[in-house]
Amino acid sequence: MNRSHSRRDFLRYAGGAAVLTALGGPMLSACQSTAGPAIATAGPTPTLQSSLTGSITGGSPLKEFNLTTAVTPIDLGTGEFQAWTYNGLPVGPEIRVTEGDRVRITLTNNLPDPTTVHWHGIPVPNAMDGVPKMTQPAVQPGESFVYEFEASPAGSYWYHPHVAHQLDRGLIGAFIIEPKSNPGDYDREYTLVLEDWATVDGGGPAAVNRMVNRDMAGMMGGMGGMGGMMGNMMGGVAANDPNAPLVEPVYDAYTINGQVAEIAEPLTAKQGDKLKLRFINGSSGTIYDLRLAGHSLTITHTDGRPVEPFTVDVLRIAMGERYDVEVTADNPGRWQLYALTDSADDYVTLGTLQYADALASGDSGDNVPQNIRWNDLTQMTGAPEERYPASASASDRVVFDQTLSGGHGSPLWSINGQIWPDTDAIVVAREQPVQFNYRNQSMMPHPMHLHGHFFEVGQNGVRKDTVIVPSHGLVSVRFVANNPGDWMHHCHNIYHAEAGMMNVVRVG
Repeated sequence: MNRSHSRRDFLRYAGGAAVLTALGGPMLSACQSTAGPAIATAGPTPTLQSSLTGSITGGSPLKEFNLTTAVTPIDLGTGEFQAWTYNGLPVGPEIRVTEGDRVRITLTNNLPDPTTVHWHGIPVPNAMDGVPKMTQPAVQPGESFVYEFEASPAGSYWYHPHVAHQLDRGLIGAFIIEPKSNPGDYDREYTLVLEDWATVDGGGPAAVNRMVNRDMAGMMGGMGGMGGMMGNMMGGVAANDPNAPLVEPVYDAYTINGQVAEIAEPLTAKQGDKLKLRFINGSSGTIYDLRLAGHSLTITHTDGRPVEPFTVDVLRIAMGERYDVEVTADNPGRWQLYALTDSADDYVTLGTLQYADALASGDSGDNVPQNIRWNDLTQMTGAPEERYPASASASDRVVFDQTLSGGHGSPLWSINGQIWPDTDAIVVAREQPVQFNYRNQSMMPHPMHLHGHFFEVGQNGVRKDTVIVPSHGLVSVRFVANNPGDWMHHCHNIYHAEAGMMNVVRVG
């Protein structure tokens, strides 16, 4: 079966290109590093080395790290351009520690603008969460700030700024917390960080080539008056207003660990190996539908939390989400890691898996399954320890409806019709069981992220911190408000968040 036919069949079995277009953006993939019995590294993102400064109260070691931000010329394999970096790398260095370690990370800001670091998914104390004007003052150019917290629980996390559109200029990195015990029996491990890039101008506020009204393309083109009407409803801001919020740039490169597929070193395996792949979507505006040709992916964790093993052929991963998967290397060859797009004749290659005993040249194609399996959260089950206690039952729960709206010709995005920063805080008592009912009234999906907490999705104990709310879809999540402070809650498409789709959860 040739590759283009395989991908066309993939889309046909999955319900056609319209289904993928409804996700509202390109679908693509990520980046690498390793650990385990044989710790391998692919790509230019080394593990950040720490200095061990002895023990602290309770006997936990204190590990110190240094991160420095700067504007740096980089080359992803597409030509040199200016990016904003951690430690001068296209993707920041991986921070890898053991559960229970005390970490101290000194951020030095050499950017022209203030910045912070948010430790995405790690339930840190509120003062360490990295949200300017809420949990800390922004770190000014030339200044430093020290973050210190306990690394817990074990899982795949990442770090990025929480200032305007800085994430879209290159500032991301992986943060891996290894378990104290039972790390898993793997022959090789890779951390795969996905990122979308506007290389012609660096993205963020510098980007001039933008996707204006992308959600309208092909869907609302014939409804000429809708844009102006929605603009008036959303505050009178038109998409062509120079003071309007930014919309996404046109991304022209997609990388794994800061390298496009053409120059990236392959993942390697020997027949019979068991691989652990940690997928982290650090993109600003791209949802990926990932396929490793010739292989299935068995999900073991989502957003760092364990689930009962769940096998898929295609892994859908939104901005901010993480999935740990196992791959059994039982099909020798050279196989593409690729992403489906909204065209039946197109796909984007992100990397390759090369068997040591197979020829290095030539692609092995793909044998597409007849019934494609996706990571449907309603069909997944969390590990037994992930279920919330009976005290979080419906009778004790407070429920908040969260209606997500926007687009339709307006650059603004809202929660319950309100635009950040003019949004009502969600105020709850400490240890209060809470439920959010998300109702998406827009034409684009929204990966909703809650700081400082994990929430349970569905009825099967699957816990996450970021969940896709599909276009015109309804998703409910539950959590126990057990981490005091003011916590940001927002869409992780940063262009939606910065255009209003944020509010605050205040835990007393």
